Amino acid sequence: MKNNTTKKSKQFDELEVYRHLRTNIEYSSVDTKVQVVNITSANSGEGKTTTASNLAIVSANQFSKVLLVDCDMRKPYIHKKFNISNRFGLSNVLAQEDMNIPDTFFQKFKDKKGDGILYVLPAGIKVPNPLELLSSDKFKEFLAYMRQRFDFIILDCPPVLSVSDAIPVSCVSDGTIFVVSAQDTDKKVARTALTQLQRNGAHVIGSVLSKTDRTTESYYNYY
Repeated sequence: MKNNTTKKSKQFDELEVYRHLRTNIEYSSVDTKVQVVNITSANSGEGKTTTASNLAIVSANQFSKVLLVDCDMRKPYIHKKFNISNRFGLSNVLAQEDMNIPDTFFQKFKDKKGDGILYVLPAGIKVPNPLELLSSDKFKEFLAYMRQRFDFIILDCPPVLSVSDAIPVSCVSDGTIFVVSAQDTDKKVARTALTQLQRNGAHVIGSVLSKTDRTTESYYNYY
């Protein structure tokens, strides 16, 4: 019984920090509503997909309709996180002639703790030109259409220094969250990635420090 209580306590603490992250995003801009955020990092394996997924889960308890999109069409992982098919996703949507996308195209998840629904759109079939798709007017049209249908949208992007795919996505988002791993990210590498984002017009609203020692006061830090 004691072990189960400890396990539940740790799980609660981890979800609670994502609620703090969601709140900080909400109040990061006084004048402009932050409706679309993209999550990226310098390199792979630094916790961006975990951050995006958990942020989406806790946000669904606050908003009626939350959308999580896997924009990493080179190495997609969202579908594995949620154990869903990747046969249809973002790449398929962008290949359509129009943006008439029914709700049945999305995987839906309902949490008993809230009234909202989390909609997940995986990356979809592999394409030879992800950067061209994400830089296209079609992607801008897709995002504009999604803004009308969802209260909050989270875009999981590829790492900045691996490919350039995150740059065009950052430029059409309301804010970019940059994930830094306490265990894996080199300080100079992180600075280079941030500089690259900012030089290309991304609005970096904050950073998340992941993979910190759980014995310390906080697991994730947002600043």
